[in-house]
Amino acid sequence: MSRNNKKTTGLGVLVAALLALGGYWLKGGQHDKDTGKAEQKTVQQAMPDSGRASHEEGIGKSELYSQVSATAPLELPQGGASHGVLVEHTGYTLSYDTLNHNPFWVAWQLTRQESKGRVGRGDEFKEDPSIPARHAVRPSTYSGSGYSRGHMCPAGDQKWSREAMDDSFYMTNMCPQTFELNKLWWDWLERAERQWAAEEGSVYIVCGPIYEKNRQVKNLNKKKSFFVGIPHKFFKVILSTRQGSEKALGFIYRNDASEQLLEDAVCSVDEIERITGYDFFAPLDDAIENRIEANDDLQQWGSVAQPQWDE
Repeated sequence: MSRNNKKTTGLGVLVAALLALGGYWLKGGQHDKDTGKAEQKTVQQAMPDSGRASHEEGIGKSELYSQVSATAPLELPQGGASHGVLVEHTGYTLSYDTLNHNPFWVAWQLTRQESKGRVGRGDEFKEDPSIPARHAVRPSTYSGSGYSRGHMCPAGDQKWSREAMDDSFYMTNMCPQTFELNKLWWDWLERAERQWAAEEGSVYIVCGPIYEKNRQVKNLNKKKSFFVGIPHKFFKVILSTRQGSEKALGFIYRNDASEQLLEDAVCSVDEIERITGYDFFAPLDDAIENRIEANDDLQQWGSVAQPQWDE
């Protein structure tokens, strides 16, 4: 991504093209002030059959982000939701949902060297200045909600740079997660991805929320003054392109307090594509993509160390 200008060129071309088309800015308008209606909306931005022609009254028209160019970095998904605000930070890129005020998805590459970084964890959650103020979630929005500020791109993946660590605490990188999911099962997967990055040389990762069809999307903010949708589930897909042993895997987690082991959450990338409408890792050779995205064999990635929860 922006780390040492490593991935900026392809994404810069993409953003420039979107700007040239006149689709990448917001034009006034506010979130639905009728919070009763806002809570009743079963918003399926991640679903391919959502049929939404525009995102929100007063926020431009569609075509904001209908498809990532095939020349973009490998980790950026194509298709799916068409109304995200594309934001690049040190170490990761995201597409921001200005209705539910969560990311649609967050994507990054993690290398072996980066997985062994030693920068101390930050703890300064902060508004993202890349987002118009009326759509920016404050850290205090989560206060008293009973939900954790769940990192999508984890701080533990960003220990290779102080700037990357600090950028991981932007609220655009957060989703409401139950304490149990955030501190136990999601954390376990984050530790596994760092182990896999060290073993494979590098991995590409995409994750984000899932809003299930025909289920109410509840508001995190009990004061009702600002809507933050509570996801029903979360997905994560991981890719290794190590030559001769390319592989990919998906995971789906319920946003609740239940036990969710890696072997219970694992699924194929194809399954997550079916649910979300995204096309992951599209620049891959089709034969490789079709083969590895149909696989849900966790054992191909080797054993994963049991985390020490009290760390």
